[in-house]
Amino acid sequence: MMDQDQARKFWTNWVRREIGGNDLVQEAAVGAAVNEIVQGRDNQAAADAARRTAQSLGVGVPPMNASSPSSAPTRGVPFPAPVVARATPAGQDGQPLVCKLCGSTPAANATIHEHNGRLIWMVHKTTRGPFCRDCGTALLRHHQNSTLFQGWFGIFSFFITPITLLLNLNAWRKIKALGSPQRDPSVESKIPAPLAPGKPLLSRPGPYVGGVVVAAVIAFVVVKSVDSGGCLDNRTDLGNRMTRLHNEFVQTYNTDFKTINACQSVECETVPKRHIAAALKTYNDGLSAICWPDKDRADATALINANTAMADAYTTWATATTDADDQSLQNAAEAQDTRESTADETLARDLGVPSATATT
Repeated sequence: MMDQDQARKFWTNWVRREIGGNDLVQEAAVGAAVNEIVQGRDNQAAADAARRTAQSLGVGVPPMNASSPSSAPTRGVPFPAPVVARATPAGQDGQPLVCKLCGSTPAANATIHEHNGRLIWMVHKTTRGPFCRDCGTALLRHHQNSTLFQGWFGIFSFFITPITLLLNLNAWRKIKALGSPQRDPSVESKIPAPLAPGKPLLSRPGPYVGGVVVAAVIAFVVVKSVDSGGCLDNRTDLGNRMTRLHNEFVQTYNTDFKTINACQSVECETVPKRHIAAALKTYNDGLSAICWPDKDRADATALINANTAMADAYTTWATATTDADDQSLQNAAEAQDTRESTADETLARDLGVPSATATT
């Protein structure tokens, strides 16, 4: 003779093999089968009860004569008696709320949500009560775990999942406040006894998967916010960084060159020439701070070198004191100017961005 634990183990294996379904369905089917056995009925009656229970919970199962267990446990610890009457609708005529699954009281009206992300689509499930404490706890743990495990994987789902988890807190509050479920044998229900609450939520994988996902997103945001060099930038962001640096230099260059062209003496040109040299050094500081991808690093280095050479040429040009010196040094500066423009255009083309044009 097997005790109830042995009977439950036997029927758990049989239900998993013959019926399947999620944990909640299997638990309910096992309870129905064990109930038949402890009432003295045979294996076929237990198998039929398990199938009926699974079908009542929306799971398609093989016909009732498809298979029956080759061996079955005998009687053990008494199990709740089979139900015989229809449950009173929740709240009807002032009657106490009755659990929609097992028929137990007390029960509370509660709506439990589950959200699953599927990258390009999503699945949202809603289960409405009333539920007793044990059935509600089992459902909450199951749906919260599933949401935490599968809810994050989609653009919209990532934001819907936290809302779903928060919505379930209201159901959790109501269910937690209930007393121990009391089963009325005269009430007909989908399952013969309250669902086993199952493992606590923190003993399931969902919270840890959710924690890893949220931690990864937070880490990415933090790293991105402190990534002044743009190591995490995409091509567009990288191009925008380079364009801003280039255009700031061009604005200074164009302004100062207008001043140079308007000067009537060599001495007048000294300050704007030095401004251009300083602007080139600022441009280089910005370029050097960028975390360049391998395929762009050579062109970025070429531009930095060209900027350095042009800055040196303009600094030297600013030292001219005679018209002859000015003309000679201007030719050298213009040669470096051309080199810098070519390097600038090459890098901008690689990044796929337009750049402002310097005028002389």
